[in-house]
Amino acid sequence: MNRIAFILHGKVRHRMQVSKKLAGLFKTDFDIRIYTTTAPLEAEYLARQAIDEGCEYLIAVGGDGTLNEVVNGYMKYSGKKKRPVIGVLPWGTGNDFARGVGIKRSFEQLSGLIRNHSVRNIDAGILRFNDPDGGERVRYFDNIADLGMGADVVGRVNGVNLRKRILGSTLVFFLSVLYTFITYRHKRVQVTWGDSSWQGPMLAIIVANGKYFGSGLGIAPDASLNDGFFELVILGQVRVLDYLKNISKLRRGIKIDHPEVYYHRTAKVRVTMDGDVAMVESDGETEGMAPVEFECLKGVLPMLIPAF
Repeated sequence: MNRIAFILHGKVRHRMQVSKKLAGLFKTDFDIRIYTTTAPLEAEYLARQAIDEGCEYLIAVGGDGTLNEVVNGYMKYSGKKKRPVIGVLPWGTGNDFARGVGIKRSFEQLSGLIRNHSVRNIDAGILRFNDPDGGERVRYFDNIADLGMGADVVGRVNGVNLRKRILGSTLVFFLSVLYTFITYRHKRVQVTWGDSSWQGPMLAIIVANGKYFGSGLGIAPDASLNDGFFELVILGQVRVLDYLKNISKLRRGIKIDHPEVYYHRTAKVRVTMDGDVAMVESDGETEGMAPVEFECLKGVLPMLIPAF
């Protein structure tokens, strides 16, 4: 009997009801294991444990951050067991990866994807940066990584769990973006990809495998999950007024027509700082500090997703 491992974020709403629903839906035809996180980054460890215990399907139940940790556990697994198929039941704050591939908060859709073995091989991103002690650190991402204002927004949003529950994630993201725009100081960077480069004050550098981030902002309309390339988006001297004018376009996944917004297609990117400090985030989780290198790994993630 095939085994499904569910990595359940310990703070999802109605956690016990979700667990019971999953068990009831699959127990007749599958061996079910539910692992619940109790601390940050624990989903990564639990994913490796689930693979070691022989799961065929590895499902993240949570938001983009939970899926990111499961992906890191999968990519860093060094054991001898056969690697499973990865899936997600979106139950978090942003759910931007799920939004981009048409996955809903639906037990029935998840059941259909598993029973039909609806698997697509997609790309993953790897980012390399230095720890404070000077050693290199490696992280993987399935959706989007960025540095600059976006990482500052993520840090602010992740620190206001109560407000997210009261106001809703989309409004909290919007207010956090506005506040960060008001307080953010543009940072000087150099971005290098292939034989090209860009240097100057930036609002944000976005390295996109998927199309959406920030709870529904279609920042990278041309991004594709399975072409072996990122969509690199550079936001230079962009003001808060420019953001407000274009937010409706972002929500509809339309490119911004602005002299300080640049779009490029590349498989590798390097970002260095010119005397400033900038945080790096991926899939809604803060990771470290620039300088940082990004590389697209083609087709390394077998994912349960609808056709795209």
